[in-house]
Amino acid sequence: MNRRFVIIAGIGLIILLGLGGALYFAYQKQQSAQNKVSAGPTLKKILDDQVISPVPSFNNEAVWYFNRQGQLFRVNIDGSGLSEFALPEISGSLGTALWPKSGSDFIAITYEGVDERKFYYNSTSKVYTNLSSNIQSIDWLPDGQRVLYIWKSGDGKNQSLVMANSDGTGFKTIKDVFWPDLLVKASPDGTKALLYRSEGSGDVNSIYLVDLTSGEISTVVGEGQNTAALWLENGTQFIYEQNTSAAYPKLFLYDLAAKTSVDLNLSTSLNKILPDPSGTSLYAAVPKSDNTGDNFIKLDLATLKQENYFSPASQIRGINLMLLGNTLYFVNSTDGKLYSIEK
Repeated sequence: MNRRFVIIAGIGLIILLGLGGALYFAYQKQQSAQNKVSAGPTLKKILDDQVISPVPSFNNEAVWYFNRQGQLFRVNIDGSGLSEFALPEISGSLGTALWPKSGSDFIAITYEGVDERKFYYNSTSKVYTNLSSNIQSIDWLPDGQRVLYIWKSGDGKNQSLVMANSDGTGFKTIKDVFWPDLLVKASPDGTKALLYRSEGSGDVNSIYLVDLTSGEISTVVGEGQNTAALWLENGTQFIYEQNTSAAYPKLFLYDLAAKTSVDLNLSTSLNKILPDPSGTSLYAAVPKSDNTGDNFIKLDLATLKQENYFSPASQIRGINLMLLGNTLYFVNSTDGKLYSIEK
């Protein structure tokens, strides 16, 4: 009888120990999950190199970028696999590179002192073409094979809006325009463009809309000192920045169909924002009130509701935002290096 009792008690103890172990494991798993949630987004430096004009690869598994010398690199999104893509030498110091919506060609803009030069790179022939100095502001059309630009005559007395092949050949004048300092932003469907002055004076610097087929120009934003514009992918809306008495410009959303502007309640600049490809939301690096860095904000473009996406503890200032999967990448303008915010 005692022996049977000992056996039963032993079996019971084993069951209790097993149950206790399972409960402990479940508790630890729950705590780990809670800790992961409470930890929130994490900031990570991807590269120690200084980064210019980064762009995601077509499969979103890597980032392409330039350095100041015009060298082109590719790095995996976790910072591994850094490699250089050999390019011909280019004169001057690289200021920026303009990537098309599709294709592997690009336009490099370099500086030698105050002199600006533009070069078109053909990824098939692997050569640069030095574009004419008469070309002022330039932007890619969505086919990645043509460009839109302002042409300034040699005597500086006339200027035109021109469409051409990416190497400058096959050009066609769309419309003669009033000012050589007009900036050009082609729409996502390539049927229209926004124009606004880079050196406008006075209290009003308007934004104009031009039909690229007819050449008709109309004023769409005729109030305020507007300094930049960015199309949304739907091609019917754009975001623009407007100077105010505050330290940073304010952002507005303009709807071409409704012909109305909406204040987004964001004080930042367009090089610090990223519209989601779906057009439903917007990510923005917004300077903190004490100017010690940026807060990263996510804005619902339908409801205009804002959420605090990430608040860095250190002095981080984001530009060139990119979204790859659920991870937000950006260049920290304080050190020029590539970072990520991962949820």
